[in-house]
Amino acid sequence: MENYKITQASSEDKITEYYSSELSANALFNFMREYQYLEDTINRMAFLPRYYPENIEYLDLKNETDLLNEWYIPMTCFCDIPLHQISYHAEGKKQTGYGKFSIALHKKFGIKNGIQPIQYLNSRSIQTKELRNAIQRLMSDNSPAYHDEIYSSLSNHLFEFMMRIKPLDGTMKRWDNKEGKYLEIGKNFHDEHEWRYIPELEVGELPLLLYKQDDIIAESSSQYYTNSIVESKKGLLKFEVSDIRYIFVDTTSSRERLIKFIKGKRKGKRISKTEKDILISKILVYDEIKEDW
Repeated sequence: MENYKITQASSEDKITEYYSSELSANALFNFMREYQYLEDTINRMAFLPRYYPENIEYLDLKNETDLLNEWYIPMTCFCDIPLHQISYHAEGKKQTGYGKFSIALHKKFGIKNGIQPIQYLNSRSIQTKELRNAIQRLMSDNSPAYHDEIYSSLSNHLFEFMMRIKPLDGTMKRWDNKEGKYLEIGKNFHDEHEWRYIPELEVGELPLLLYKQDDIIAESSSQYYTNSIVESKKGLLKFEVSDIRYIFVDTTSSRERLIKFIKGKRKGKRISKTEKDILISKILVYDEIKEDW
């Protein structure tokens, strides 16, 4: 897979009309477990993708002679769950929630910037079995045919696809700052309505997939690759104040804290006083609005 090359989307690509959804939200929510993440994101006016571990035991892949149980993908995750159903996603049960802090972007912004709904796989389906065979071939094939134009195009498509898949349910790892380690939790992933932003990292900058043991150890122990994304040319998902639909904080005290931060914001990306006022107007208190869902 070292020969994988990115096919950059053209800036001239036509953005087709977006038809509003009737069954899902017309916003893409990124939830956070800590207030500081919210401040950091607003300070940058950009989402910073992280390399997240994905459990892939359901694919039954082998890396040389060993079973490949996980790989790490650089991404920022969103969901388009309707507001009246969002509380379980935010709170969950026993560490399964994603947090009460959130920035929600207009869905049209997400579509324009290539954020993609992921595909959920039934591990027993024929599609998954054929995908398993194709990925295994991609990981092990070093033949001259790999450089054939058609083969390369197909392998590039497969590589992009496999970074945007998940089983219907299973286990996932979540970093816990208090414990200083990853916790493993069970989830029904299909309920999450996940959309995924994966940065256009240039060849030679950073790997688009970590699957070798040395790379996984480096990332899991010190976030080595995640900390390097901010230095990449196109790693961040930048947005404007007008792209934001909602901002969630957990309590009224957090709202006052965030208002004070926005009013005094002088670092990171500069925004005008008018933009600061608009940003403040988008703040909602999760614990208050939840009563009316």
